[in-house]
Amino acid sequence: MDEKTREIYEKYGINPEEREIENRKIIEERYNNIDSENKAFLDSLFKKALEENFEHYKHYLRNPRFYYFTDLKSTIGEIVKCLITESHTAAITLTNHFLERILKLALIQKESGTQPSKITDWNETYSASDKYSGWIMNDTICECKKLKIITENQFKELTHLRQTIRNGFSHYSPKKILRDSENTIDLIDKSDSENKKIEGLNYKEIPTLQNFFVRKFARENSEEYFDYVFNLMLSIERHFKTEYYENAK
Repeated sequence: MDEKTREIYEKYGINPEEREIENRKIIEERYNNIDSENKAFLDSLFKKALEENFEHYKHYLRNPRFYYFTDLKSTIGEIVKCLITESHTAAITLTNHFLERILKLALIQKESGTQPSKITDWNETYSASDKYSGWIMNDTICECKKLKIITENQFKELTHLRQTIRNGFSHYSPKKILRDSENTIDLIDKSDSENKKIEGLNYKEIPTLQNFFVRKFARENSEEYFDYVFNLMLSIERHFKTEYYENAK
């Protein structure tokens, strides 16, 4: 309590310490009520989301049979949780992480070999791991193409995704995220009774509108983006399994 407040309390015969205790109780009760309301809201939200969305996404959680990307199961689980709860921006951000990790693991695996190795040999087997840790995504995509881990078509698709969704959300650049959309929109101004039409708003430059359309983009694209990256992982998994069987002959 500052001295000015104390002087005012004392001027009107109020005990500063007692009033401070009363104020703290009032504030604590108010926050407890807010916390209870928020908890009840989230409880209802999560239950509803699980009931409505689990069936749609459950196949991603069925432990697909892959060998080379087993450590990504937890990441897949986190992304699916985001999709189920309709946390679309979070799902895209995690999918960016998921994609980069897939490509770097693929390069590490290519250099380390597809044949299993003993734990005692792991330091030597995975000595290439740190080599790729600092690579930018463009370099990993190009190297994966060069080593034929991904196809020419996948290279083109990944390049487009890197330039739009990945870079756009990682650096929050609305122009990159929305680059395939029209540059301007028309809005109706309802701030007065005339409902004036405002034409040619460059929504990619206006922060409030940027936020709205980026969130809209996330809602409409998070599932498709994750599904593409998930299936890319399975495609690379098949590539390594083929290589494994060819080398085992």
